[in-house]
Amino acid sequence: MRGLLDTARVGAKAGLSLKQVYEATKLRMDPKYGHYPIYEHCMPFDVSRAYDEASGIEHPRIWTARRDMEMWKSIA
Repeated sequence: MRGLLDTARVGAKAGLSLKQVYEATKLRMDPKYGHYPIYEHCMPFDVSRAYDEASGIEHPRIWTARRDMEMWKSIA
């Protein structure tokens, strides 16, 4: 968790996009956690939430179908 949040905070502070933070987080975490079966599925959602928090959003936003599509488009 700490690695994910640290990467999101550094990226958000540097003005990086969600996609850039997602890629940096995967580079950092894949070697240790990439073999876990649900890792690939959860990472986009985990990074999106960490990015929101690092960007100053205190309370989690409601996850909607629209937000889901926007997230997938932004990290593709």
